[in-house]
Amino acid sequence: MIEFIPQLPETRLSNTVRIRRERRLPIPGEVSGAIGMRIGAQDILARAYPPKQRRALSLTRVIGVREADVPKRLLKQVGDPVEAREIIIAKPISMGVQRLVYRAPEAGQITAIQGSWMIMDVYGSPYDVPALYRGTIVSVTPRQGGIVEAQGALVQGAWGSGKEAVGVIKCFGSSPDAILDANVLREDARGSILIAGGVTSAALERAHELQASGIVVGSLDPNLRARALTLNLPLLATEGFGTAPMSTPVFELLNALNGQEAALNARYQSRGRDASRPELFVPLVLSRMQQSDEESEAKRPAVAPNARIRGICEPNLGRVGTLPSELVLKWVATEAGTQLPAVEVEWENPPGEREAVPWTNLELIG
Repeated sequence: MIEFIPQLPETRLSNTVRIRRERRLPIPGEVSGAIGMRIGAQDILARAYPPKQRRALSLTRVIGVREADVPKRLLKQVGDPVEAREIIIAKPISMGVQRLVYRAPEAGQITAIQGSWMIMDVYGSPYDVPALYRGTIVSVTPRQGGIVEAQGALVQGAWGSGKEAVGVIKCFGSSPDAILDANVLREDARGSILIAGGVTSAALERAHELQASGIVVGSLDPNLRARALTLNLPLLATEGFGTAPMSTPVFELLNALNGQEAALNARYQSRGRDASRPELFVPLVLSRMQQSDEESEAKRPAVAPNARIRGICEPNLGRVGTLPSELVLKWVATEAGTQLPAVEVEWENPPGEREAVPWTNLELIG
């Protein structure tokens, strides 16, 4: 018997949960939201203009002004933003009747002026960070982003392709092992988040062609991983790679949410301070939301007797069960001759089946 019981990894699965998610720019920019403001999933929370090109300009050459006269002819100063075609410097000509001007070639910012030389950062395309989660802004970090609090249903997965989108859930198949094929996809897949047990290569390409918002599957063929990473649509696998069907509780919850708008965040970071799981979130309607207080915050699953767990390795990948009422870990021998701590799990399907499963092959779900 093992006295010390370590914590298990967890996957969140809930039809009603309050979450807080940070939405952050990769570089400093502008935050358009304020604390307490309601925000939609596709509303822009923050925007940044990445520097595209740094240009050095000789003002004496472009406008023919003496270096000593540059300060009094300038209409913009260091640090000022400029729009495309906006006048930066001007000098009178023709006895003051007309003036010669130099306009900004593109939108940008003046970063330095030394003598007659000016350095300007020309902006690249704007980088927008949408709220993604429909809810309330509860914190703002100037020039970086903010934290959005939202209530709704949450399904976390094992792997994501690293993108995000908003769309309407559209379920395919009546069982957790149903495979999404290209011949069932029609024009109404545009803007939808497609749900199935698995997906074929042809269906993946067809979904991209129809501009589907995203795909959620139980398991993904490892041979499709590289292609999924290059497509411009998020893909989430709830179980991981292989052929395992979608877990029954995940399948049932997603089918109950069929037809509702959802946010699919397939960004996946397995390690480090910013570790995160890919997830699908369906916000509650405003009338069903609770007031924000500590008592109504959803409790995270914890290792305890009768806690709900899920297998994360073969041969029990995706199977759901419960820990025993008397939580005891024992050493079991593996085929390789080593010993691992294990616990007796009661599986939900088939009901009542008990099996000693290595502790490292389980995760909490709830």
